[in-house]
Amino acid sequence: MYCTYCEKLVSDKMAVRRQFCPYCGRKLHWYGVPEVELSKPIMQAILKRKNFLVRQKLEGIKEHYFKQKDIDLAFIEIQDSLNINPNNLKARFQLGLYYYEKKRFDKAKDEFLTILKIDEFHKDALFNLANIAVENEDYKEATGFCDKILSKEPDNVNALYNKAVGLYYMGNVDTAIGTFRKILSIDEDNEAVKQAIQELSSKLN
Repeated sequence: MYCTYCEKLVSDKMAVRRQFCPYCGRKLHWYGVPEVELSKPIMQAILKRKNFLVRQKLEGIKEHYFKQKDIDLAFIEIQDSLNINPNNLKARFQLGLYYYEKKRFDKAKDEFLTILKIDEFHKDALFNLANIAVENEDYKEATGFCDKILSKEPDNVNALYNKAVGLYYMGNVDTAIGTFRKILSIDEDNEAVKQAIQELSSKLN
């Protein structure tokens, strides 16, 4: 059980009637999330991680608890979901976002590619793969992921915009301008695109 106020994990033995924190008296939840339990193997794995283990003495009884800062709760919950169902696309996508936010782009890419093995046109995974490719300055790969989205949604403005930017960085200015103009045929009031066309056109003159 976890106390969000004390920022401590509390064992079932220490919890008052397994509902309230013995330190502050507030209601306990599983890792701060009501009605969520981790599977037994995950709980056992956590308890074995002695480098995160801290001993606390309370009324002469030593019990174990963890500090919140030592455990990435979101990561543990996602991993637990995937242990139960490896094809859980929602959990897999959240894990990809987790790695992306940590700038661990190689692992994020692996997770998003795994999603595509299950759903090859998963739009959000494709967008994030394009973003990772841009981070790695692989604009050809980025435009490829955009093209896959456009194969299903040819008028997707975000994919068209990202493709146009990728084309520009690859040196294909004329094609980039043409892609931006296609966006204007869909969204004629898009000021950002109008400005981009103007700036790119000036580079050709």
